[in-house]
Formats: sequence, structure tokens, C-alpha cells
Amino acid sequence: MTFGTLEILALILIAVTAIKLIIFLINPQLWYSFIGGLYSKPPIASFTAFVLAMIVLYFLLVSGVTIVEILAVCLFVALLISVGLSKYADKLIPWVKEQNIVFILKEVWLYTLVWLLLLAWGVGEIFLS
Repeated sequence: MTFGTLEILALILIAVTAIKLIIFLINPQLWYSFIGGLYSKPPIASFTAFVLAMIVLYFLLVSGVTIVEILAVCLFVALLISVGLSKYADKLIPWVKEQNIVFILKEVWLYTLVWLLLLAWGVGEIFLS
């Protein structure tokens, strides 16, 4: 059986998630230690995740997936994440309210810019193509 780009990307997600769940179920402290080390330097973790995201986006696009399809899948994933985060709303909402919005935007400017570019690209594809 030969795998295309989409199958390979899906298998990467499946493998990483399976490994994470197995480690978490066997030894949660090992997982916490790994995550703590991974995110101990947020700029490096953020940059690495950004580069990986751009690589995945590139492979999705060259495999024939459109930006509109990608954004539709993002909506699905965002809703799934919302299901999980809703349990923590009582802690998350007060924390967000006490943050300085200007400070937050300065900290996540690249992330916000990328989202705005992807959304504008999607709008262009939907309405201008």
C-alpha cells in the first residue's frame, strides 16, 4: 500500500497522539516532564511549532487541499478544542479578563498575523475566485 501526503500527515498525528496517550496513562509525570522541557523556552517552542505548521500547510496545499477546505477543518478542530476548554471556563475567563489586551497582542502578533492572512486568503478564494 502506498501512502499519499494526506495519509502520511494523518499517520503522524495518529502516532504522536497514541504515544502521548500511552505515556500519559502509564506515567503522567514523564509526560509532564517532557511538556515542561518542551515549553520551558516558549520562543523556541513557538517558532518550532510555527515552522512545522507552515510545513504542514505547504504539504496540504501541494497535495490538492484548498485553503477553504483547510479553514473548514480548522473550524471543526476549534469546536473540538472548545468542548475541552469549556470545562475550564471558570478559570480561563477571569484570567483573560485580567490580562492587558495590548500586552497579549504584542506577545502573539505573529500568530494573529498568520491567522488574519489565512482568513483573508480564504475570503479571497471564496468571493474572488
